[in-house]
Amino acid sequence: MTRILFQYAAALVLGCLGLTGCKKLPDGFLSPIIRYEEDPIIIQKGRVKVSSALNYDGSTKPANVKLVHVYNRETGAIVDSLFMKEYTIKGWTGLYDPKTDTTLELIAAKQADMVVTPIRINPVSGQLEANFTTIYLPTGKYEFDLEISNGAGTSLYERIGKFDLVDAKPYEAHPEIGTPYNRMIRVGNESSGTNLFNVNVVIKRIADAPNKVIVKFIDKKGAIFNPKAGEIQRRPNTGNNPTPPYLQTLQDYSLKTELFDDRMEFSYGVVPFPLSSLGNGFNIYYRIPTQYFSHDNQATYPDGSFSANPRFVFRAFVPGSYEILFSFPDVTRK
Repeated sequence: MTRILFQYAAALVLGCLGLTGCKKLPDGFLSPIIRYEEDPIIIQKGRVKVSSALNYDGSTKPANVKLVHVYNRETGAIVDSLFMKEYTIKGWTGLYDPKTDTTLELIAAKQADMVVTPIRINPVSGQLEANFTTIYLPTGKYEFDLEISNGAGTSLYERIGKFDLVDAKPYEAHPEIGTPYNRMIRVGNESSGTNLFNVNVVIKRIADAPNKVIVKFIDKKGAIFNPKAGEIQRRPNTGNNPTPPYLQTLQDYSLKTELFDDRMEFSYGVVPFPLSSLGNGFNIYYRIPTQYFSHDNQATYPDGSFSANPRFVFRAFVPGSYEILFSFPDVTRK
């Protein structure tokens, strides 16, 4: 019996050699229906986005994924020149630790100039990764081709993925994460006060660099309160011996704080800024002591009896310089 099996196997080998030379079989499997589960992938301009990974449909790993072309979905035009344009940004060369990287110099030591494109495809997972340089691109609906290869071979997957590039503010403020107001608090009694919601807060991203937030408080006539002279102060927390003693300000989140006659400047190192909340969301609190202003409604808020306590909300997602103008419609600087 053994002899018969040996002869049969030998005959198969000889037949294989005679017909094809025993062509090597593919090493694995590459599915024809690899796909993205996100359809389309939504990218907010200027914000970091990482999509879900490709569904490899049982394909053998590891695989290598390469972006081939990007198209405008509405016109069909190839727009590689938009998405493969290179930008120089600050990238990380070391792990950021907010507990120890507490100065601009320490952060700069872990950063270097890096050349990036607005989007890239992770060569292993196939995830679409977008960075803040998408802020420079036009909104629109796009799709793209991928070349995927593994031990089984290489295939081109035409228009395998779609993404929508949508407008988004480079920051969040009102109404997304809170409401600005001026709280009139009775002097000597922090628990007695009234919120006035008629304030006006205007926030603008004014430059790509440096990473800085500029804050100004403006009265009804356009006069600017002087932080350097103590006209803008921290707002005390309520209760006896509260912890912390003051409600959060941008100073608590920033790497460097500078006071000027007409503004406060807060330098930061990373986005989002603030990176995480110290409590009570991303509300930012300040105080104008009673001796520095007069309220229009003297019957309710007589001079010398109330402090003004402006609050705004802010969180930046795109690096750069921002200006925050907080205006009172019913307060006059003395």
